Amino acid sequence: MKITRRLRLERLATDGTAEIQLTFAWEGNRLRMGAGSVVKPEHWDAEDQEVKVTKAAPHDAINRRLNRASEAAAEAQQFATKQGRKLPKAELKAAVEASLHLMPVAPVPTKAEQTATGFESLQRDWINEQVHRPRGQSGKPMAKTTKSGMLATLQRFLDYEQARGIRLDIERMDLAWYQDFRTYMLDELGQGINTFGKHISRLKTFLTWAEAEKDLAVHRHYRKFTAPSKRGKVDALSEKELYQLADLNFRDPATREQLLVLRVAMGRSMGKHQDEESAEAWIAHVELARDKFLECCYTGLRISDANRAAWQHVRGNLIVLEDTAKNENTVYIPFYDDDLFRPVELANRYEHRSPLDLLVPECYRTNEFLKVVQRLVGITRLNLTTKIGRKTFVTLKLYQGVSQRLIMQATGHKTEEAFNAYVGVDELRLVEEFMRKATRRRAA
Repeated sequence: MKITRRLRLERLATDGTAEIQLTFAWEGNRLRMGAGSVVKPEHWDAEDQEVKVTKAAPHDAINRRLNRASEAAAEAQQFATKQGRKLPKAELKAAVEASLHLMPVAPVPTKAEQTATGFESLQRDWINEQVHRPRGQSGKPMAKTTKSGMLATLQRFLDYEQARGIRLDIERMDLAWYQDFRTYMLDELGQGINTFGKHISRLKTFLTWAEAEKDLAVHRHYRKFTAPSKRGKVDALSEKELYQLADLNFRDPATREQLLVLRVAMGRSMGKHQDEESAEAWIAHVELARDKFLECCYTGLRISDANRAAWQHVRGNLIVLEDTAKNENTVYIPFYDDDLFRPVELANRYEHRSPLDLLVPECYRTNEFLKVVQRLVGITRLNLTTKIGRKTFVTLKLYQGVSQRLIMQATGHKTEEAFNAYVGVDELRLVEEFMRKATRRRAA
C-alpha cells in the first residue's frame, strides 16, 4: 500500500491554513480522505509529508495523528491479506476514521511536560538527542528514515499502552512485560518477527541511554530482551532478466506500440502527470527509469547515491564515491563492462547530457515508471524497485565468482550480517553451478 499526504493548497482557508489530505493506493484502488487536521503551508514539510518540528507548529499532535492513520491502513490491509481477500474501500475507510476520530489526539505538550520523566517524554528526549547528535567524521545529522523508525517504535509503545490500559515505566519493564509485548505484536496485531525485533532493538538502545547517560533506574531484565530476526527471501533479478531489461530497445516500432498501449492501460494508476506529458516525453521517461534502475544493478548504489554519482567520481576503472548516504563509507565500484554488467556503456549514453554531469540523470518517480518497464518485459515474480537493483548487483557478482569482501567494498556494508540481507538466489544459475561442479568431480 502506498500512502501519501499533501496539503490542499487549492483550498486555503481565510486564516491561511490548508487541510491535510491522505491518499491510499492499493491493489488498483484509491481512497482520498481528509486527515481532520489543518496547518499553514510554511509549517508543512512536503518532502517528509509531515508537519515541521518547530515551536510555532502543532507538529507533535498532528504527526502522531497522521502516523496512526498510516498504521491503521497498513494493519487493515495486512488483516485482509491474511484472510485471503482484497481490502474493500469501506473497510479501509472505517479503519482510518477510527484511528483519526475515536482515539484522542494528545495536545501539544507544554515545556514542563516535555521535561517530565514519563516514558513518552523520556523517549522523545532520547530521539531528539539522537537526531541532533553528529554522525561519524562527517558530522552529518541522522538520516530521516532512521528518525522515522524511532518515531514508529515510540508510537507502537503508545498504542500498546492504550490497548492494555497501562502506563509504561522503565523500572517495571521486566521479562513478563517483554513476553506480553511480544504476544501483543505477534499474536494480536499479526506483525512479523523482524518488525518486533526492530522495536525491541531500539528499546534496548533507549534503555541503555536512560541508565548510562541519565542515571535513571531501569529494570535489569532489559539486558535479557532478545531482538529476533528472520531472514526472508531476497528478491533479485536473474542474469536472464537483467539481460531482458538491458536489451529493451525503446526505438523499436513494436516496443513503442506496446508502450503506447501500456500508457493507456496504466493511465489511471500513473495519475494526472501522465496526461500532462506527450507520448514521446512519457516514453523517454520510461526509458530513463529503466536506465536509472540499470545503474543501480550495475553499481550496487542506493538510489540516493546513484543520483549524485557523476563523472568526477570515476577514477580509471573505478567509481570512488565518498560519504554514502546511509553509512558514510567510501565505496569502490568496478567501472568497466563485461557481458552482464555494462556501466560504462550506460554512462556513455548520457555523457554531457546530464545536469551536474551525472553518470545517469536523476529520474523522478522512478519506482512508479518501473511498473511500466516490468509490464513491458513480462516480469511477474517480483515488483521492480531501485532497491532490487542493489540486491541484483550483490547476487550476480557473487555468481560471477567475485569475493564477498570485494563486493562489500563496493556496497559499503560493514558487517556480513547486513551484507547477507542483500543476497538473493538465481535458481537457474544455482542449478547450473551445482551440476558443473558435480561433473568436474565425477570426471576426476
